[in-house]
Amino acid sequence: MISLSRFVALALLAPTCTALIGCSAYSYRPIPTSTHGSYNAQNILSEYAERNRFRQDLQIHPDLPARHEQREEMTLAIGDRVLVKNFDRTFDAMITALANLDCRVTNMERVSGYITSSLPQLPPGETEQLRTEERAQYAQAKGYSPSVLAPASGPMAMIPLQKVTMSERMSAGVTLTISRPEGEQTRVKLRFNGVYYPRKVEELYKRVWDAVDKQMFLNRTIG
Repeated sequence: MISLSRFVALALLAPTCTALIGCSAYSYRPIPTSTHGSYNAQNILSEYAERNRFRQDLQIHPDLPARHEQREEMTLAIGDRVLVKNFDRTFDAMITALANLDCRVTNMERVSGYITSSLPQLPPGETEQLRTEERAQYAQAKGYSPSVLAPASGPMAMIPLQKVTMSERMSAGVTLTISRPEGEQTRVKLRFNGVYYPRKVEELYKRVWDAVDKQMFLNRTIG
């Protein structure tokens, strides 16, 4: 520990040392540590707060009016199909197609034609791309700063974001409703729950219907 007398001596020598190295006492005036530190702290806290608001908003209120309208139009266009197959063959084909997509069937009622399952998995690269697009559009629509999308760096990287404790409002999944309109025809209604980004909904429709078409073809070949 430095004694009081030594501390005073060092303090008296400081101006002399400054002069010797050619630095004027008035040539360099850094921002006071307290002010500079306070300024940085305010920026960090502001960015931290906005990131938390964005994350919570995205989880608690994930939908946007424009997206809802797009999904409704998509549902009317490609969500329903009428197949020239009897009910039982169609029901079995749907179950097999979902299984081939690694979907976990959680409910199936042959009498009512009601099937629910987990979502099919998209390729990792496509999933990440869609997630990035979804978040960017959401931030812009809600008026957030683009900085909420950038990876945290500097002091922000050391501060963990608050966790949202509220559970998801609904579990994402697939709902299939199969009905018998007439004769050998069967109507299939395909819906996705808890998926809000229209581009992802479109990809999921394509993936499921492709699997159904392949299964129908195989069933027809086998007889």
